[in-house]
Amino acid sequence: MILIVGLFPFSASYSQLQDKQPTLGIVLTSFTPYHYTDDDGYTIIIGEVQNTKNFPVTGVKIWAGFYDDVNLQPLESTVGTSLLEVIPPNAKSPYVIKSPTKNSAITNISVNLLGFNSAGVKPSSLNLKTTDTIMGESISFSGTITNNGGVKSENTTAHLIFYDAFTPPRLLKISSIDLGTIESKATKEFTFTEKRINQASGFKILSESKSFSSNVLNAQVTPPEILSKSISINDISISDKDGNLLSSLTKDTPVNIQSNMWIQIASESESYDQEYVYYAQVIQSGKPPYVEFIGTFEGKFEGPNSQMPSVEWIPEKSGLYYVETYIWDPSGIALGDKGPIHLVLVN
Repeated sequence: MILIVGLFPFSASYSQLQDKQPTLGIVLTSFTPYHYTDDDGYTIIIGEVQNTKNFPVTGVKIWAGFYDDVNLQPLESTVGTSLLEVIPPNAKSPYVIKSPTKNSAITNISVNLLGFNSAGVKPSSLNLKTTDTIMGESISFSGTITNNGGVKSENTTAHLIFYDAFTPPRLLKISSIDLGTIESKATKEFTFTEKRINQASGFKILSESKSFSSNVLNAQVTPPEILSKSISINDISISDKDGNLLSSLTKDTPVNIQSNMWIQIASESESYDQEYVYYAQVIQSGKPPYVEFIGTFEGKFEGPNSQMPSVEWIPEKSGLYYVETYIWDPSGIALGDKGPIHLVLVN
């Protein structure tokens, strides 16, 4: 059985989460996880949690609220769990949460951690290896999994996780394969074949069973084809509603994040027409750093003149933040390099 969840296309929204301090040792890697509406009309949240403790944990529970654009109270809520039953020390696990009902009024989501339990160690006795990788319109990963444990591996599942190019990377898709039982010292083959996602820049393969965990395979997706147009993000500035540039910010006061951008074409025969999506990502400094906010601006170049997209952000907490910007086309293909990093202090 193969279970696939993904994001096509993905769209960012800010979280309405208020209590964002990681106090338990299990933290969300992003407070703005992506959500999308699946073909059946349900809202799907896909994100990741990290175990910052030096011991394994289990029973990680994540509360999810589903909101509209009007009410402060959620339209509905539910509780999900991490993909891995046991998260090893200093390791990460994805999570996927589905809305209880089909509700077209849902526009925003919020996530929060409810708790966890300490767990016994699951030996890393499952050894993953890739044997073949095929890149094209589809992406295929073949490999083997060997049970080096002294007993059989029951309820064994392998997961292929796609990430984008943001820092830290964000999950785009998870594909899971049920491998059943693997006898002690035995090896079983597996193959993932999925439609390639243009915005994916890397993937991980990992596995877990009733008794064992596995190593984590990391790799990079081959670079996308060379584009005939390129957009440069030259700077980042932050201003108030009147356009005055700010060097420090005040909590709960709206500000605008903006950049000067230029477009270049490969030849005179090329048109300057290019739709784009400008992303502003705000990360709170810390260990680990936390994605506090993601905002977007959609625009279009129709000539060689520069443009200045702008995204509104309302800081909710004091602290040191750094702002990153990205420029992609509407289908998620990068149109240029990531912009410079901008540090800002919120009082």
